[in-house]
Amino acid sequence: MTSRKPLKLANQCSPHLYEVLPRSDKRGVHLISDVLPFGRLWYGEPNAISNAIGYAKFSSRSHHAVTSVYDEAGKLVETHEHTGDFKEL
Repeated sequence: MTSRKPLKLANQCSPHLYEVLPRSDKRGVHLISDVLPFGRLWYGEPNAISNAIGYAKFSSRSHHAVTSVYDEAGKLVETHEHTGDFKEL
């Protein structure tokens, strides 16, 4: 019988990185990431920023995620980190 290497746990991979940027037409925000299937998502008012952060946390349930929120000038306003909920049984 051959020995197997243990599988690498999902939360030990590089974190999922997200950016929340205001739209140029001032109608909500874009959630941008390389892990999103289409590259970006659009969120409109109300609660556009919190909805975008919630989606990033939900879609990265088993990964560490870092979401950076920027203002209209491109300045970093806040950062949210989410540790993956993956637990070994």
